Amino acid sequence: MTPAELSQELESGRFRPVYYLYGPEDYRIKEAEKYLVRKFLPKPQAATNHTRLTVTKGNLRDILTSLSIYPMLGERQVFTIDEIQILTPAEIEKIMKLLTPPDPNRLVILVTPSSKLPRKENKTLVYLKENASAIAFDRLPDQQAERRVMMLLKESGITIEPEALQILILLCGGDMGGLNEEVNKLINYVGAGNILRKDDVAQVGSDYQAFSIFELAAAAARGNPDQALEIINFLMRQGEKGSGLLFWISEHFINLYLAKNRRFVSEKRQRGFWAVKDQVNLFENEQLEKIIELIAAADFELRNNTHPERLILERLVLDIAGRRISGGG
Repeated sequence: MTPAELSQELESGRFRPVYYLYGPEDYRIKEAEKYLVRKFLPKPQAATNHTRLTVTKGNLRDILTSLSIYPMLGERQVFTIDEIQILTPAEIEKIMKLLTPPDPNRLVILVTPSSKLPRKENKTLVYLKENASAIAFDRLPDQQAERRVMMLLKESGITIEPEALQILILLCGGDMGGLNEEVNKLINYVGAGNILRKDDVAQVGSDYQAFSIFELAAAAARGNPDQALEIINFLMRQGEKGSGLLFWISEHFINLYLAKNRRFVSEKRQRGFWAVKDQVNLFENEQLEKIIELIAAADFELRNNTHPERLILERLVLDIAGRRISGGG
């Protein structure tokens, strides 16, 4: 089931006995849980008849006991069980048996936080997908993120320049919670009825520095050394150290290499893929491996003060810019 299908079912008053909410987008998972509770329970009972439980090692019996308790007020009740991925399929089966046959007055929400999401082949994850109504909450695609931004700004009568909109979406990387937070900060900053510009995002955005460094690495990757050199000069005038810039250039090209080879090694790395998704076809693997070697060599030079910082960085970006596929590698 997709999030949109879940919303359609709830709007029509249809509920399933057990839901499993998971994926990389914790904010959307939390919002879906609230929506389920709000739709299933009468408003006066939303606090008293919603019980939150968290799985820890050895507390399965306590969870089973809690699920056996009927509410004191009203008939309907909702249970949220966090960290469900800790349990084995055999242990989760005990919960499922307790919920069989389904009680139309009871709704159970199983949750795995993004930081604890198992691999696709994990037996517990496979069992949950097969035995509960599973909904994966992924990061927002750019088009959905854009619609969300425009909706929030429209409520305050604010218009946004296209470049500012693009930067804002890139910075948030599909994180709906972060997107809401950044837009609300910008609304308070520019005020109702005004225009939101690129400079406003630069002043207020939590991660605008990351975007500037992204522009630096992207300019080198796209074979635009003049722009890359201008950004280096700008950032170093702003007080950035050569070692700091080199660190983020390294992160950018490592993420690019991992994205090209679809190696999602960690949640942290996956969050960085927004910055490289349009560059995966600019290099072959061998070229990216060589670039990573060049970055390591530049790091050695910086640590040993073999040349001025600016010279080392400028030489590096010129070399990177000449190694993309269209540049002859």
